[in-house]
Amino acid sequence: MAKLLKLKRLNEWLLVHWSRLLLGVCGLSINIHGTLPEHPIFIVANHVSWLDIPVIHSLTLAGFVGKSEIKYWPLLGWLAMLGDTIFIERGNHNSRKMVIASLIKRLQCNRSVAVFPEGRVTDGSDLGRFHRQLLRAAAETQTPVVPIAIKFTNKQGVRNGQMGFIDNEWFITHVCRLLTLPSSRVDIYCGDGILDRDGNIRSVTAQARHFIAQKLSEDDYLPAADLA
Repeated sequence: MAKLLKLKRLNEWLLVHWSRLLLGVCGLSINIHGTLPEHPIFIVANHVSWLDIPVIHSLTLAGFVGKSEIKYWPLLGWLAMLGDTIFIERGNHNSRKMVIASLIKRLQCNRSVAVFPEGRVTDGSDLGRFHRQLLRAAAETQTPVVPIAIKFTNKQGVRNGQMGFIDNEWFITHVCRLLTLPSSRVDIYCGDGILDRDGNIRSVTAQARHFIAQKLSEDDYLPAADLA
């Protein structure tokens, strides 16, 4: 048992520091606002770039839910598997049920998880609708849902629209382009844990989205009118 605990801590240390190194290689300085509650937690975040995964892993070890094809992507696939990602087949109802069951099991084992409830990558110019199905795992295990807002900005302090995929570019092309960009920053805002005490997943999802929307609307990063 002690050996397994040491291995878990080593894995977390490696993942956190590797993620910070990766962000540094991509020219991103990290600014963290707030602190995360103790494990286990259920993290929800806005989704702009594949870099969102190492951004969250720069804070803590959390098993993500990702589309099945990610495991075959260079670099990101390895990082995803190292981070204990659960892979889901899009449009497969049985796959979703299995993912929720896996999330419940992990949370019961005192392991944190993370999801992008928009269910898609955006270009960062808006915040999409949050899907709440996967949050059932948090409700059933009484795990706090922790919203995290991720903001990529350039040296002028405005939204960096270059961090996401542009014109359906290939992943390798995207990575090579990122490496040529000027240095920028990523701000990570950690919200308070939200507990679903009344079995109202809709309310918890709305609260989490409201926190992220509020943080994204600050400093004109994203107009508040676009987040209603």
